[in-house]
Amino acid sequence: MKNSLITLSFLVNFISFGQTNVSGGIYQNTTWNLAGSPYIVTSSIVVFPGNTLTIEPGVEVFVTPDYSFNTGNLRYIEIRGNLIALGTENAPIVFKSAANENQGSHSWMGLNIKGSQGATFQMNNFKLFDSYYGLYNDLGEPGVSYNFANCHFKNNNYAIQLNADMNYSNCIFESNGVGQAAQISYGSLTATNCQFLNNFCSFTWSNSVNVTNCLFQGNQNNIVGSPGFFDNCQFIDNEYAFAEAYGHTIQNCYFAQNTIGIDNSGGSNISNCTFEYNNIALKIGDNTSISNNQIVNNQIGVAVTAYNPNTTIISDNQICNNTEFNLQNLTDKNFQVNANCFCSQDSTYIESYILDGYDDITRGLVNYAIYDDSCESILNYIVKIQLDELELSELNMENTIVIYAQNGQLVTIKSKRNQKLTLLSLSGAVISSFEIGEGIIELTLPQTQGLYLLKSTSGELLKVVL
Repeated sequence: MKNSLITLSFLVNFISFGQTNVSGGIYQNTTWNLAGSPYIVTSSIVVFPGNTLTIEPGVEVFVTPDYSFNTGNLRYIEIRGNLIALGTENAPIVFKSAANENQGSHSWMGLNIKGSQGATFQMNNFKLFDSYYGLYNDLGEPGVSYNFANCHFKNNNYAIQLNADMNYSNCIFESNGVGQAAQISYGSLTATNCQFLNNFCSFTWSNSVNVTNCLFQGNQNNIVGSPGFFDNCQFIDNEYAFAEAYGHTIQNCYFAQNTIGIDNSGGSNISNCTFEYNNIALKIGDNTSISNNQIVNNQIGVAVTAYNPNTTIISDNQICNNTEFNLQNLTDKNFQVNANCFCSQDSTYIESYILDGYDDITRGLVNYAIYDDSCESILNYIVKIQLDELELSELNMENTIVIYAQNGQLVTIKSKRNQKLTLLSLSGAVISSFEIGEGIIELTLPQTQGLYLLKSTSGELLKVVL
């Protein structure tokens, strides 16, 4: 009796989880249901125009590999008609290689959407593993938006190649060559609560990127180009968290144990982030602002590569305890970083962790300030070189003040906002302070001749010669 129950149980399981071999053309509306799962693709599948392939939740599709090692011979599922593959969070649809895990990577072509023949697809709550080209369309789709939730892309050479507006939530991109490939003709990327793990690139050359609450860990180049907005994300143990970065707003993010946190070529705003235990936390180009960041315990904190450092604002950061350099001037230009705390009152100590023209005559000099232990009050300014006033034509839109005319004690100042200005001696002593409104005003300064510094509310310093 016991043996009969075991046999019956085995038969029920076998019947409940059947296997269906599929291949060739689909010339009528067809459904792959759970009773027939898994579906074993023994040769390439083509859904012809006017017909729909519907795949039910929980169905597994296994593609047998072709070991000819010729990409053109890899098996594929091609949609010239319509595909509906809508899984659920608890019953996702699975597409993967039929080979074992060690042999399965890139062993089938992927899901080829022939948009040029009018193909359409609806997909969600699915897993796509082991393919070469992943999910891809043969044309761009301006104005088209796809929403993918609870999807998992793993061991693909390319996971997604769609030139459309892509929206991901609670998705995982894992061990792919490229997660979302470059959107050359059209497309944006929005990702919320997603994980990008151990990819060569998470995504490349997308536009209008909007990423929140995502984890990027163990990737190589990770994010390449792809300007846009990043908030409350974690970047851990990547080779490059951002490579060839420009045009980003990056805020409230955490960077740790990356070879390079942000390799920035310019035009970005980076604020309220923490950088620690990276080889290089930030490499900063032109027209970039980094403010209110904690840049601590890295090998190199900030490396400035800007062609014109005066267009780059480095303010209100704590740049402390980086083991090789807190700051590197990799240019031959002079600039100042007065509104930053280096967590020491010893100028000799601070100087030993700033690489500039004092160490290498091919580099420019860097002026800085010494703060108290709270990093709130400036104790002294270290002025290695007198910097010229900014000319109006050189004004960067991020600057809050600019002196563009001076005649003796009469100074004409342009201010970007209401703020308090403080006139300081070179030693940091306060001489006078005054409120200034937005716009252009003229001020009459003290009669005593000499060289002074004008400090704005944001810590920006300009030279005034009386």
